[in-house]
Amino acid sequence: MDEPEAEPVKVVLLGESGVGKTSIISQFTSNQFNPRVPTSVSAKFVSKEVYFPQYNRKIKFDIWDTVGQEKYRSLAKIFYKDAKIIIFVYDITRKFSFEALKNFWYRETQNNADNDPILALVGNKIDLYDEEDTVNNNDGKAYADEIKAIFQTTSALSNSGIKNLFDNLGKKLMNPDYDYKLGDQQAKENYAKKQNEDQKGIMIKKKEDKRIKIEDKDNSEEGKNGGKKKCC
Repeated sequence: MDEPEAEPVKVVLLGESGVGKTSIISQFTSNQFNPRVPTSVSAKFVSKEVYFPQYNRKIKFDIWDTVGQEKYRSLAKIFYKDAKIIIFVYDITRKFSFEALKNFWYRETQNNADNDPILALVGNKIDLYDEEDTVNNNDGKAYADEIKAIFQTTSALSNSGIKNLFDNLGKKLMNPDYDYKLGDQQAKENYAKKQNEDQKGIMIKKKEDKRIKIEDKDNSEEGKNGGKKKCC
């Protein structure tokens, strides 16, 4: 079976400067990590196509790496205004980067984003989990549940969790009922169940419509015969 044409999807990464947004993108698109990557001072754009065989669809992730420095924050809304996916990134070793997502970045997207985008919350740098000031995973999961976001921990250094993040985002995009916590098999079962329920609803409606038509016809025949049904 030939792969379908890729569907372009705009993705925006948001978060404080130095949380690893650029490194996550680099690992996802080219499997590379640069430990000396400079802090972004302008938004950058890169794309990657991913084929999802279970849906026979291909997504072209058009990814925007935004500037996290406070003096450039006002520029970010230019990029996430029409995004279909927004990824919030924090550094698990810097609690203020997590608080900034809650107190600024999320609120900004709620006020300015369009089209009810799919959200993801990413705790990066899990390779440094023993460092001080660590954000507990349970806190990350709780906040992700609160804002209805996909939660994922990652390490841009080891490329851990990054593929899984975009896999879940792609599946959620193609199947709104997809639950990343349940995984593929449960998601398929839920999707099939919903399809069956929808089909049953259609069949019931068709039967009701048919019954109404028969009743209308009977009433019409009674009218023609002076209120009496025609004898067989």
